[in-house]
Parts: sequence; C-alpha cells; structure tokens
Amino acid sequence: MNIFYQIFRWIGVVTGYPFKWLFFKNKIYYENERVPKRVKGGALIITNHFNPLDYVLNVFVFFPRKLYVVASEHAFKNAWLRFGMKFWGGIRCDRNTRNMGFVIKSIKEIKKGHLVQIFPEGHNTDDGTIKPFYPSYLLIALKAKAPIVPLISDGNYGFFKRVHLIKGEAIDLSQYISSDKPSKEEILQLNELVYQRVLALRAELDARIEADKKGRNKRCGGK
Repeated sequence: MNIFYQIFRWIGVVTGYPFKWLFFKNKIYYENERVPKRVKGGALIITNHFNPLDYVLNVFVFFPRKLYVVASEHAFKNAWLRFGMKFWGGIRCDRNTRNMGFVIKSIKEIKKGHLVQIFPEGHNTDDGTIKPFYPSYLLIALKAKAPIVPLISDGNYGFFKRVHLIKGEAIDLSQYISSDKPSKEEILQLNELVYQRVLALRAELDARIEADKKGRNKRCGGK
C-alpha cells in the first residue's frame, strides 16, 4: 500500500509541474551562506501560513523528498481528502479535542529521516502578519532531537505572479536548554526565541524583495 501511495504522489507532483510554473513560480533566498540548498536527514520545517497553498508550494520546494505535513481535521473531512492526505503525507491534528497524537506521529516520521512541515501559528493569517506560535512544534523537535528549519514566504500566489521565500539557518534547540526535559519557562523562552527568528526572517525577506525591485528599476532606466 505504501508503494501505491508513493506512485500517486509522484504522478501528482510530475503532472502538477506545468501548473506550478504558472501559479507557484518562486524565488528562494537564503539567510546566509551557511544555509544548504538541500535539507538532509530528518528535520522539522516551520512555515508561516497564508492558506493550504503553502504546503502545495513546499512540496515542489523540497522535491524529490517527501514532505509530511501536520494538517487540521478539516483536511480529513471526506473520503477523497483523507485519501489525498495519505499519499501526500498528512498528519492529522484535531485542534478541538487537543489530541497530541500528531506530536507522536511527527516524531516517528522525523526519526525515520523524513521531513515534517508544521504551521506553528495554527491557522491562516488574516492580514499577512505572522501570528504568535503555539509551542507544540517544540515538543516535536526536542523529542525527535531534530533541527528546526524555518522557511518563510510572502504568500504572493497567483497566475503569472512570483512567490518569494527565504530559508533560514537550522535551529538546534539543544543549544538553548539545560536538560532533556526543559521546564515550562524554558519552553516559553524557546518559543519566543524561534518566533523572533522567524519575524527577523520575514523582515529580511521583505528587504531582499525590495532590493531586487530597485535593481530591476535601475537596469530598466528608472529612478
């Protein structure tokens, strides 16, 4: 059955490439020269959240690696959606019941060497700003002993548009805790640390986009 789902995933990605070039044309910046273009081994990918297209875009960004994703219960409402979540790698998160099963499943996949994406905001942004993070993603990274890789976008989706992303340097949480069982206070501090890193990345992304615009204007003879 796993081979069956893998075949459907590959078919979906390959056939989706023409649409990707029309709707998900992208440019990726890197925070610094230490950020690798490819993520090796198991890792937790954190991204800001505009809408479900965020995950669709990142499927192409990390291809050919499979990108598992923590998704809300709404993505599993009917049989077709549940089937899609299986071959894309959906990990169900029931926000209403606060069931933490998604944490265990995410840890399991990362320990296998896979990539898992999660949206720490927990919901779509309504104004483009990055909302405060829920700390459950920290439990996944800490228990899996995996790096957190931030990937931030401007959400500029649409036909013949270009969405811009910036990949940040991986965050090793072990550098910021005193033991394998951090206190509640340490978790809150870690959450604030990661959140501020992400806000800084978004500001850097905006600055890179603006610099590119000015560069194009100069080449075209503008002021």
